[in-house]
Amino acid sequence: MRTFVLFCLAGLLLSAVLLTGCEKKLEAPGPRVMTDEEYESWEIALVEMRIEKNEDFRNPQQSPLMQQDLEGFEALNYYFPVRGLVYRLPFTAAAATDTVFLTKRKGEAVPYLRRGTVAFAHGGDTYQLSVFGPADVSRGDYLWLPFYDKTSGEATYGGGRYLDVEVNAEGLVDLDFNYAYNPLCDYNPEQFNCTLPPTENRLDFAVEAGEKSFGGGH
Repeated sequence: MRTFVLFCLAGLLLSAVLLTGCEKKLEAPGPRVMTDEEYESWEIALVEMRIEKNEDFRNPQQSPLMQQDLEGFEALNYYFPVRGLVYRLPFTAAAATDTVFLTKRKGEAVPYLRRGTVAFAHGGDTYQLSVFGPADVSRGDYLWLPFYDKTSGEATYGGGRYLDVEVNAEGLVDLDFNYAYNPLCDYNPEQFNCTLPPTENRLDFAVEAGEKSFGGGH
């Protein structure tokens, strides 16, 4: 009887091991590896983008800043470029249309389509973020990734930050947290009512890259 019991236990243990080994693991590439030339081009493009955005914010005709902030505006606040938060990832499109309602800062809920996901590796862990698109494409279609991280409400805007997403012909996405930007609510909360990231897009580490909180006089 004892031999039979031990045999059964061994069989159960083997089955558990086999089942675990058959589980599909989430593919999660690490940071993009760049040559010196690629890194230099990447850094120049990032700096040029920031210079152009500062120029736009200084222009009273298109700046989202409140009047009292526009008068003394010099530049937005950014982290230094971080190459370890630059990824080239497969875009996993959603198998079916999935409408979700995301909450705005003032409480309204608005519909979006969950269009797919991206997964990446950081610090030995794997993370997956949802990518959304507008439910109403009458004003244009786009892919958009809102997220929170450990800097939210501290060094960065408390309502999270955004990333624009483009899928290339090979089905890949350049996910670069150095391009993370603030919702317009950070600059003018009276005029704008921004959409907040969903809980599923909350990262448990500090993304010390991209735009910091504006911290204007409001």
